[in-house]
Amino acid sequence: MNLEETDVDGKRKTIIHKGYASRHLFNIEKFVQSIETGRGGFVEEITRYSRVKKIHELFLGKRYYRYVNDWLQRYSEVHRYSARVDAFYDVCNELGLIGQRTFWFGEPGDLARADGVRYMDVFNMLIELIRVRCQSREFKERERLRKMNARRNEQRVLGLEEAMFSLETGRSRWLVLSLTLRYKPKFRRWITLETIQEHRERFFAARRFNKLMSGIKNYVWAIEQGEDTGLHLHVILFYSADHNRDEYIGQQIGEYWADVVTEGKGDYWNSNAQWLKKSYKKKRGVGVGQINWNDAEKRKTLRENLVYLAKAEQYVMITGAERIRTFDMGQVPKKMKAGRPRVDADVSNASGNAFDVESFGEVDESATNAI
Repeated sequence: MNLEETDVDGKRKTIIHKGYASRHLFNIEKFVQSIETGRGGFVEEITRYSRVKKIHELFLGKRYYRYVNDWLQRYSEVHRYSARVDAFYDVCNELGLIGQRTFWFGEPGDLARADGVRYMDVFNMLIELIRVRCQSREFKERERLRKMNARRNEQRVLGLEEAMFSLETGRSRWLVLSLTLRYKPKFRRWITLETIQEHRERFFAARRFNKLMSGIKNYVWAIEQGEDTGLHLHVILFYSADHNRDEYIGQQIGEYWADVVTEGKGDYWNSNAQWLKKSYKKKRGVGVGQINWNDAEKRKTLRENLVYLAKAEQYVMITGAERIRTFDMGQVPKKMKAGRPRVDADVSNASGNAFDVESFGEVDESATNAI
């Protein structure tokens, strides 16, 4: 999920993201957490023998001061951030550090204003105001609700995974697909939250009339906004295991998003590509492709991927997220007729069914108006 291909100067380039959200937001989160523990920025001390004033870096000054200018430059009104990141940017706004003109921190001991205030004084003021805000009842309540919501989403998504493989409600085997559905670089600036929400609804509605999409029996999705990639949709799909060519199916679904759902504006990243699975094995494990109910290792990685999506919105959310969902999942499908006994389930797909490529492209003409 942290890999993507994009166009850079007319060439396809693979980008490796350090995490699901911008790294600077993680650093701001840690910065504010350190403020809550009572850490400081800078102090001015007089040397013992020469009696000369000297600026001494405390933990926050030494660890984070060099990053603050970057954090200010990256502020966006599009996002609704986590409580701690919001506290940082709210205080920055109160101090006039962001807005029509962005403040720029210089050397700590240099003058920031004509009245003698130094850059280190502004930094210390920022720290103190953030500390006061984090002690407020409003902040603590928001943190409590965030954690509660994150736990609830995690429980829901783990319950879904269990139900999909259970003997009572699920099946013994699924083809698990993981895709990032995004937009071509030239269109990204025009994509709004309403746009991607409409495209998401079209995408899942196609399960009712398109043979390719009808294989999707359940799903989990999360909308995110990348610093370079704009708004995009992460999806984990439980696809019918009647077929075993997961890389090919993922590619076909991605192209359906790009060409049909978004009418040529879309792009995608297929996490089921065979070359990616080799890297998964060396790291966290493979949580995509054909997964049997008794494959503990693959199911463990699948659950980690699902929890990733469930927790994504606790750090960075989009303005208006109170009214528009940025994470959700489908309903467990009704139990179908039992197939082979579970004791016979193995890692390979014994049926070896191949795709009818022609039939995959067929669409019920009476339903095309839904697109």
